[in-house]
Amino acid sequence: MAGRLAAPGGDGSAGERRALLPAGDVTFLFTDIEGSTRLASGLGAERYRVVLHRHRALVREVLRAAGGVEIDTEGDSFFVAFHDAAAACAAAVGIQTALRGAAWPDQDGAPLRPRVRMGLHTGEAWPSAGGYATPEVHKTARICSAAHGDQILASAACAAAAGLPPERMRRLGDFELRGLPGATELVQLRAPGLPERFPPPPVRPRRHNLPHALKPPVDRPDDARELDRAFAVSRMVTLSGLPGCGKTTFARAWARKRLSCYEHGVWYSKAGPDLGKALLDALDLRSEPLREPMRTVIDHFRDRQALLVVDGTDQLGAERRNELLLLLESCPDLHLLAVGRRPLDLPGAVKRALDLPSSGVGAAMLAGFCEDRGAPWTAADCRGLAAAVENFPPALLALADLVALASPQAALRRLRDDPVAVLDAGGRFREAIDDAVAAISGPARAVLLELAGRERGASVDEVLDLCRQRDGSLEALVELVDAALVVIERPAMDQAVYRVPAPLRWLLAGPDAEPGPAPLTAGFAERLVHPVAIDAPRLKAVA
Repeated sequence: MAGRLAAPGGDGSAGERRALLPAGDVTFLFTDIEGSTRLASGLGAERYRVVLHRHRALVREVLRAAGGVEIDTEGDSFFVAFHDAAAACAAAVGIQTALRGAAWPDQDGAPLRPRVRMGLHTGEAWPSAGGYATPEVHKTARICSAAHGDQILASAACAAAAGLPPERMRRLGDFELRGLPGATELVQLRAPGLPERFPPPPVRPRRHNLPHALKPPVDRPDDARELDRAFAVSRMVTLSGLPGCGKTTFARAWARKRLSCYEHGVWYSKAGPDLGKALLDALDLRSEPLREPMRTVIDHFRDRQALLVVDGTDQLGAERRNELLLLLESCPDLHLLAVGRRPLDLPGAVKRALDLPSSGVGAAMLAGFCEDRGAPWTAADCRGLAAAVENFPPALLALADLVALASPQAALRRLRDDPVAVLDAGGRFREAIDDAVAAISGPARAVLLELAGRERGASVDEVLDLCRQRDGSLEALVELVDAALVVIERPAMDQAVYRVPAPLRWLLAGPDAEPGPAPLTAGFAERLVHPVAIDAPRLKAVA
C-alpha cells in the first residue's frame, strides 16, 4: 500500500490531474477492507464483486462531496489526498457512516457489510509525476495498517491540523510504526453511531524513553518506598543527594518499575538551558513555528496520565522552575520527579534526599565501582570498608581506584592509618565536597563547621544553642539535611541527633576530633570553599 504513489488513469489529462493535487500541508487518507482475502474466498467471486462495487461507490460518493482527490485505488483500498485536514476527518467519518447505513447482501441472515479500516495523517508534501514521493505517505499507510475494521486512526498531527475537539477523538498513545524512526502518537476519531471500543493497535506502543542500563542497578527498596509515599501526597517530588550517590540510576530504575502505573508512559529528560526544547526532544515532538516549546509540551501532557523525570533541576534558573510549575498546574494527571544535587524549591513539592545507604547497599555500590574498573570484589568483600566510611557515597567513589588496584582489606588498613590522605589521594573527594559545600548558604556552612567538631552530633536544642546569636540556624540545619551533608539518627522515638558523616568530618575537622564542641582553627575553616571567618561572633562562642 505504501508504494502506491502514482495517479491512476482517468478522465482529464495528466497535467489537469496534477493541478488538482494538494500541496504544502497535505492530509492523506488510506482505507482498506479488513480480512478482504477471507471475505472474498468465503463469498465467492460473484458475490464479492457485488460487495466490492457497492463499497467503492459509497466511498467515492463521500469523497466527491468532501473534496478528496483520489490518488490510487487497488483492489479493496483507496489512497486519497485532501487540501484540508478537517475535511479529510469528516470524509473518513462520512464513509464509515455510509457503509454502516447501506443495504448489503445477506448470508445466513447476516449482512455482508465490509469492515473498513482507515488511517489519516497530515504532513508537508508536494506532488511529483502525478503522485507523491514522501515519507508522509508511508506513515499514513502504517497508520491504516494499525487500525481495526470500522476504526478510524489518525496521527496527532492530523488531529491538531483539523482542530478536533477532545470529544471527537480519543488519544491512544505513542506507537513505533514499522520502518519509521521515532514514535507516532495515534488518536481514534469518534462520532455518533460509530463503535467506540476496539482492541489496542497491533503495533508496539512507545511507553517510555528510559535508557537501558548496561548492568542491573543496586536495589534500594527503602528509598523506593519513600518515593512511593511522597507521590501518594504530591504530584511533584524532588530527589536530591551528593555526587556518587546514584540519584540518576535510582530514579530511572524506580521509574521503569512504575510503567504500569501511568497509562501514557514515563519520560526522562535532562534539564537543558532551554527546558522546553529539551522536553520536546525527549518526547520526540517537533517544535511549532512562532510558539514557545513549553506550550507544545503542555498541550501534549494536558490530558495524559504520565510521569516525567527531569534530571539536573538544581541547575535551573527561576524562569525555568516556573515553567515546570506551569506545566504541572496545566496538566492535572502529570507527575514530576525532579532529580538534582539540591531539592527543587517550588510550592507543593515534597523533598526526598537519598540518605546514607544501608550497609548492604553501600557495599554493593562500592563493589559496582570496582567492577567498572575490572576488579572482582563482591559486596561481601567490601562490606567492612564501606562501613568504615559510613557508606558515604563520595568516599565510596574516592576509594574505588585503590580498592580495585589493591583489595578492600588493604584499603581498610591504609584508611585507618591516614583517612584523609587515602580518601583524597586524587583530589576528587575534596572536589566533590567543595562542590557540595559551595552550593549551600553561609549560615549552613557555619552550622556544618560547628557540627563537624562533634563526633556524636547534636540535638536540635544543642544546634539552636550553638547558633543562638543569629537567626536562621534551624533553616540552615534543614538545608544541610536536604543537601545530604548531615544525617539524622533517632536513638529514641522522641529524639533526633544531627551528625556530620565521618569522612566529611575527617576532611573538615581532622580524624582526631574529640567528642563535644571542638576548638576551631583557621586551617579548619579554610577547608571550606567559601570559608567562614573565625572571628565571627557565633564561631567565637563555639570556640
